[in-house]
Amino acid sequence: MKKTLILAALAVLTVTQLVAASYWVVMKDGTRYEARAKWTVVNGKATMTLTNGSVLALDPSAIDVAKSEEVTRLGGGELLGVEQRAAPTSKASEIGGAIRLRKLQPAQPAAAAPAPVATETVPIAPGPGLGQNVISKFERGFEDIGIFEHKVISTGPHSLRADLTADNEEKVFNTLTATAFLMMHNAGVAGVQIDSVDLFMKTTTFGAAGRFHITREDAQALDSKTITPANYFVLKVLF
Repeated sequence: MKKTLILAALAVLTVTQLVAASYWVVMKDGTRYEARAKWTVVNGKATMTLTNGSVLALDPSAIDVAKSEEVTRLGGGELLGVEQRAAPTSKASEIGGAIRLRKLQPAQPAAAAPAPVATETVPIAPGPGLGQNVISKFERGFEDIGIFEHKVISTGPHSLRADLTADNEEKVFNTLTATAFLMMHNAGVAGVQIDSVDLFMKTTTFGAAGRFHITREDAQALDSKTITPANYFVLKVLF
């Protein structure tokens, strides 16, 4: 009996050490993320790698630092109730490990209506722009990856703007990849060169899914897989 108790104690100690190997990031709203190590700040975002290998970027001010340290020291809270930690739904499961869609606050008109601000930073250039045949190619390309809510306009002789609705990680990343492909192949239209595309992505609930200014150099890196869509998101997202 005594030997059995000793073995049980060793087993509990082993489980405790395994759980403690993770770093628990606790948000001020109570959400928890199980990461491999403490976050690092990259371009103003608290970036971390989750235990499932996904990369997550968060607003550092939304993290409860003291609570994160406390929960990490306790191995995620109640060591004997590890399975109960599956109850709080991880926001990374919806938008994946690399991004988190942020819902705009209705009380902030500027945040709820980003289009006017975008118009100032990406003015429509005077003179001839890219033709309807190029725009149609981009529209069909977006529809091929499941993006059916879109508006594509020419902003100059070598540039486009696309406003899209993308509700999950897969659609966001596929949009980046498809845009890069179309840019590098100039939408398959002879005599055309596309140097930049401004992407404005939102969710169906008007949350910000990411804003990007994709240059030809960016497109080449994405199309040649020099950089993954997930890493490009973390490094280049403008929100």
